[in-house]
Amino acid sequence: MAPKQRDASPAARVPPVPGKASQCTASPKEPPPPAKAAPPTFKRQTSIYALTPDRRWLRPSWAFPLYAAALGLTLLLCFVWQPSYELLRLQYTFVGVGLLLYRVYYYAHKERILYFIDLCFVSSIFLIWSLWFCTDGRCSQEWLWAVYLVAQGPVAGATFPLQTPLTLHHPEAFESFFLHASPMWISYAVRWRWAGFETIPSVGQLVAAAFWKIFFPWFIAYLIFLLVQPFLPDKIAGYETLVDGLILPSLTTEQRLNAKRQKYSSYAKGVLMATSLHAVLSSSGFLAAALAFQYHEVQIVWILCVFMGCLISGARFYYQSAHPQYVAPGQLQGFINMSIAWAFVLPTYCPSAGRFA
Repeated sequence: MAPKQRDASPAARVPPVPGKASQCTASPKEPPPPAKAAPPTFKRQTSIYALTPDRRWLRPSWAFPLYAAALGLTLLLCFVWQPSYELLRLQYTFVGVGLLLYRVYYYAHKERILYFIDLCFVSSIFLIWSLWFCTDGRCSQEWLWAVYLVAQGPVAGATFPLQTPLTLHHPEAFESFFLHASPMWISYAVRWRWAGFETIPSVGQLVAAAFWKIFFPWFIAYLIFLLVQPFLPDKIAGYETLVDGLILPSLTTEQRLNAKRQKYSSYAKGVLMATSLHAVLSSSGFLAAALAFQYHEVQIVWILCVFMGCLISGARFYYQSAHPQYVAPGQLQGFINMSIAWAFVLPTYCPSAGRFA
């Protein structure tokens, strides 16, 4: 005789409600729907992490002594020691090209390779090229004036609105400073210590040479490219430019590409406004560089204003890295710093111009 089975539990004897699964008995699981393939997305762009304050940048690393040595050696060669012209350009080219090559790799990885069409990079390439190929009278005086003024003016002057910090913790961070500040050092050395100019041009001649030889051709090509970029193939149209960081900040590549194409009139207006502001600020830099070209005292003051601005911004960067609650000054502070620089440059220029008149 088969053993008697146990009675089911009271819960099991409750008749199921028609159309509703029992709360105590599991209903048969239906197989999940097949997973849909994720739509292709563009790689998300992030901020330049090396310039974002963070405690990790305070940790000791090989970067601090390496870039401090590169900075110190460049300053000594340009302002203190008396090296040959060949040694000067060799050292500057080694450091400058090395940092530029790193940035090519870094920006290609971050899809920011079009940053290299900005004036700061174009000016650095022209400067290094001129150090090697504009010797023995192979370049016109006007071209040399133009290279000097662009390096000393818009490139160096950009450190004020950008509040470029002097930082040593990462190659990308140091390159940002070196790209903007060092061209004025090597230009100083060439102008005042090695290559004598046959004539000292007027302020108007200097600004005109810089404008027509370099700035205007670059500006037109840059503006045309920005306006036609949305119509180029997706790969190129999706690359971020420096202007995008101003008018389309914090967007993914896909979002930025859609904003450029679907709201083109708004994008074009933003490009025109940003490039117009660039031209106005560049004019201020050209004027400061022209005054510095004429008088040594003005040159020294201009260099010190730029260097001190970067040094103060660097101190704020590391302080904010150590104290996250600290709020750094906003964009307005950069224009205040520019005004302070002019408050030193003009009083230095006027007595110098009167003395040598």
